[in-house]
Amino acid sequence: MSSAPAPLGAAPTTPYKCPPSVLFGMCIGVSIYWLFALSMNPLVPSIARDLGLALGVADPNLSLAVSMAGLTAGICMMPMGGLADQFGRMRLTRVGLALGLIGALLCGLAPSIWPLVAGRFFLGLSAAIVMPATLGLVKVYYNDEDRPRAITYWSLSTAGCASFSSLFGGVMATHVGWRWAFLLAVPCILVSFVLLRNAPERKAVSTGKRPFDLIGFSALIIGLLALNLFISKGKAWGWSSATSLGCLALFGVMLAVFIPNEKRHASPIADLSLFNRRAYTGTVIANLFVNSLLGVLVVIMIYLQKGRGLTAMQGSLLTLGYATAVLTLMRVGEKVGQRMGPRFPMVLGGLCLIGLVVPLSLTFVLSNAVYFSLVFIGLSFLGVGLGLFMTPATTVAIGEAPAEKAALAGGIFKMGSSLGGAFGIAIHLAIFGAVLQSTKSIHLAAQYSIGFGLVAAVTASAVSFFLAPSLKK
Repeated sequence: MSSAPAPLGAAPTTPYKCPPSVLFGMCIGVSIYWLFALSMNPLVPSIARDLGLALGVADPNLSLAVSMAGLTAGICMMPMGGLADQFGRMRLTRVGLALGLIGALLCGLAPSIWPLVAGRFFLGLSAAIVMPATLGLVKVYYNDEDRPRAITYWSLSTAGCASFSSLFGGVMATHVGWRWAFLLAVPCILVSFVLLRNAPERKAVSTGKRPFDLIGFSALIIGLLALNLFISKGKAWGWSSATSLGCLALFGVMLAVFIPNEKRHASPIADLSLFNRRAYTGTVIANLFVNSLLGVLVVIMIYLQKGRGLTAMQGSLLTLGYATAVLTLMRVGEKVGQRMGPRFPMVLGGLCLIGLVVPLSLTFVLSNAVYFSLVFIGLSFLGVGLGLFMTPATTVAIGEAPAEKAALAGGIFKMGSSLGGAFGIAIHLAIFGAVLQSTKSIHLAAQYSIGFGLVAAVTASAVSFFLAPSLKK
């Protein structure tokens, strides 16, 4: 591998040469969320049956368990990145792994719904800590030449594992038992601990005691929770109801508190000066829209089962093209980005997502065989798009940030991934439910809901074109 700068915040030492085992340990830690925590959807019927809950997500507590990990990860990602820069990225990585171990055991051994909810919370909090901390370590462990390859392997632990999560969950639910979808994370976490046992610490230069930004942290959490409730519950409450409008107003108030506070606080949760960098801002926005297409995946899985008669396992098998394309194209995205600059693969990746939306939205096709072929092709385009987009985008995100803010920059970037996915699911399901209620046609509901994904695909491409750097720095 390559050498990296001397530890930040310490006297110069011999440059650290990051061994493959340490990178592998970080990748395992990142994969815990993307493979095990995201496998929840296919497990829901089995969980409901074993715990005596309403079928599907009709039980509100089970629905809370499904959404808890993603919501916690998305909300806490940014502040945890800042804490990793301040207190030590490797130290926070180990803390995150420990929380993931607790979460996996709580989920796998849950005798009732509330330990499962608690376990999902710990899994989300673990992801919120581990992802920005390890991404910050990649920034300082590797030099500019070797960093893109390390980011490729790191990205395979996110997009690659996510592409297999539905299939993994389907296999566990059908052949092994839903509890093992969480318990198998335990040995993986222990292996990660062993591989990282001798990895050196890296944190930002110490400037003395720094006050915790309680106001910013509270405003961020309350505001994002209010916005998520507005998007996910607005249809049930009524978009113009006092509760819905109150959530939207609360989000606006928290935003008005958060931004001025971050600008004047001595140690802000989010250093907004990062957004003064045009390329960084564009990458975060494009990443948010790309990940919002996770909502399309949720809708198509519902439609394939309820509208086309497939089982959860059969529907998951149609994602194999997606998984294969991600694994194949990730290194291609890295190489193209190094040769031509990040803009080209990011724009091309965004345009490939149009190839996801269009075939899947053709729900008027009567032949199941033809439509399933279209779904397989469309999901393969999703894999191609993510494979081309992820490494160049991640490289820009942490490359644009100064070394002392690497974990924070990574936290904001990955928060865009988590919140983009959470809000994308909420928006696409809201459209699906509204059209289904008004037309009574699941085919039209899926068509309009999936078709809305064109907005995200085009927006991600346009933002990448105008804001991503065109030449390698």
